[in-house]
Amino acid sequence: MMCEELPKIMWFQNDNDYTECNELFHYIIIPDTKEETMTVRIWHGEYCYDKSKDEIVSERTFPMTNEGRDEMIEYIRNEDFGYRQF
Repeated sequence: MMCEELPKIMWFQNDNDYTECNELFHYIIIPDTKEETMTVRIWHGEYCYDKSKDEIVSERTFPMTNEGRDEMIEYIRNEDFGYRQF
């Protein structure tokens, strides 16, 4: 299941990105420590984020809190489930 290995909030508070994929479903979490937010960008395809920046199909920003992390996990899982329905 997506997000099983998602780091705890401290990872993002230390300005670390995180990326994961499930076949052709990819996402990256990009923290903004100044704004205390985490932005999730989702794309579909074979390539990494650097080669797929123009292919983003969904993007959402969450507060950099434990609650924000939980909301982010739910969002990612829902987007992955929706992708798999096609």
